[in-house]
Amino acid sequence: MKTLVGQERTLGGLPMGVVWGFVATLIFMAGDGLEHAWLSPYLIEKGLTVQQSATLFAVYGAILAIASYFSGVLTEMWGPRKVMVIGLVTWLIGQVLFIEYGLKLNNYAIMLPTYGIRGLGYPLFCYSFLVWVTYRSPERILATAIGLFWAAWSGGLYVVGSYFPAYMLPKIGYIGLLWSAVAWVLVGGIVGLIVVKGDVRTEQKGNPKEK
Repeated sequence: MKTLVGQERTLGGLPMGVVWGFVATLIFMAGDGLEHAWLSPYLIEKGLTVQQSATLFAVYGAILAIASYFSGVLTEMWGPRKVMVIGLVTWLIGQVLFIEYGLKLNNYAIMLPTYGIRGLGYPLFCYSFLVWVTYRSPERILATAIGLFWAAWSGGLYVVGSYFPAYMLPKIGYIGLLWSAVAWVLVGGIVGLIVVKGDVRTEQKGNPKEK
């Protein structure tokens, strides 16, 4: 049920900006997850060894962990919107370079750094948004807001990100699917940047959470 709190529209007690941010998270993570189910066997089929494929994903995972930590630190320093922009741009640069100069040329030396650069993207985008959600949501429904974030994150990465490739892979192929991920991430990124406004320090000091 939509209501008005002051001049701000809410849905179930959550500000509409937060709700649309969950939609943006789902779309962004769907794009990020389009290759997870098939990329490793595809790379091995193209000539990489199992060890090389494992190393690629290990590097990606390590960078994810580092970016996940810095997403909170940087959000506190620069604000969520700026960090989300960095995450979106980084993801897009890494994806384009990975496709064009890594996969298409079957160049493992380029795949490693470019897939790693791509790995910086979603933590900086999504987790900085999560920090904003914790400041933006009324305290009485904060647990619900965080739960909805993880539902959107998981639904994009594991549900849409798995079903869409299963349906589209025979139609557009592996490279086409990776390019379609750019469209998913762009749409999710733009929606997220539109709705996320303000600074977590402003939210903390100027807008106390509703009890």
